[in-house]
Amino acid sequence: MMNHRQSLTRRAVLRGAGAAIVLPAFESLRKLRAAESGLPSVPARMVCIYTPHGVRNSAWYPEKAGADYLLSPTLRPLEPVREDLSVLTGLCHPRMSSNVGHAAAGRWLTGVQEGDRILVDFASPNESLSVDQLVAARTGQETRWPSLQLSTEGGAGLPGRSKTLSFNSRGLPLPAINRPRAVFDRLFVPVTPEDRAAELRRYRRRRSLLDGVLAESRDLDRKLSRADREKLAEYLDSVREVERQLDRNRQWLDQSKPEIDASQLEFEFKDRRGFLRVMYDLMVLALRTDSTRVITFMAGVEVDLYKWNEVGVNQTYHGLQHHSGNAGRLDGLAKVDRLEVELLAGFLGKLRQTSEGDGTMLDNTMVLYGSGMNNGIGLEDGKGAHSTRKLPILLAGGRKLGIRQGQHLVFENDATPLCNLHVTMLQAMGVEQARFVDGSGRLAGLT
Repeated sequence: MMNHRQSLTRRAVLRGAGAAIVLPAFESLRKLRAAESGLPSVPARMVCIYTPHGVRNSAWYPEKAGADYLLSPTLRPLEPVREDLSVLTGLCHPRMSSNVGHAAAGRWLTGVQEGDRILVDFASPNESLSVDQLVAARTGQETRWPSLQLSTEGGAGLPGRSKTLSFNSRGLPLPAINRPRAVFDRLFVPVTPEDRAAELRRYRRRRSLLDGVLAESRDLDRKLSRADREKLAEYLDSVREVERQLDRNRQWLDQSKPEIDASQLEFEFKDRRGFLRVMYDLMVLALRTDSTRVITFMAGVEVDLYKWNEVGVNQTYHGLQHHSGNAGRLDGLAKVDRLEVELLAGFLGKLRQTSEGDGTMLDNTMVLYGSGMNNGIGLEDGKGAHSTRKLPILLAGGRKLGIRQGQHLVFENDATPLCNLHVTMLQAMGVEQARFVDGSGRLAGLT
């Protein structure tokens, strides 16, 4: 006979109309864990989704500001969730040069530190912590995976051509996964006894190495100058973070993964639309099962060479961005933008359809969507530039986290830091931090 607590750890599965619906963690178990940890009983979540190259401006930005604005042609598929999102026009990283090419993607969630000189080429390594990892450091103890990094291309990429949005406290990129089956395996495939034994051996070996490093550092510390001791302290902080991660992984090794029905997941896809759809479905499942509460997803990388034949576009994504004002390329870019927004709308809709506490999962999940580039001039289409001003940004969800939605906010003069939005999201996630890089407070109008 299974006892009460054991029964609560299982994940029930319902087969809905054309999709596998996984119930979130049971409320009674979540409240029990919350009472023990002091955290809210319904978890707050954060998802950041990046689209490359900017958008067709004339089809993206709404004409009117305020609560009674009309969704633009590109954003019209979001009408069913209109009251759960806000379009944010005019944000940027003011410290970033106005034209740094595709290097902007790697700074989207990190901001730009004072004195950080970003070059157009590959010589601009990031040395900053991304906002998602600041949140993951707080919430990571509660989930098997502190955060999840996804992308259309796997790995970390290079400075100036990042394949990930996430950077740790040392500014090192966290590699992204680009294979849906690999994401599924990580989240839901049970660990075999053989895998568990091998993981335990790796844990003991790595733990022994870390213990040795820490022991030797204590002896070394006595011989160093004050300046070198400070450098050593920074290094040891990163070693201790690895130590904590190892211990966390060891603890979760004995916890069973959620049980789900994957029969409706389309792992065999023929185009980017199919890829994005299954990745969004996996993100929904990851959040519903409380496998993670922080996700970053590059729905395309900068200098993306994919051809969107599924919407009748026979040019590379990057080629569309360099449209030179050509009407055909601009129309093609608008088609791609709208398809991506349609897929985003589907993702948001599934979160909204999932009841949670006295609201929905979308009420407790903030979804940031946008780009680090503006390929036009201001709000006009222009000729296909690499501007870092007036970024196309929207934020959905988070009503139960204190986010005010259903509006188009416009920020003038290219002076409002995107990092003010990051501060807003940090505080909504329970991270009591008044500043983030050049973000000096919450974004006006969102709370």
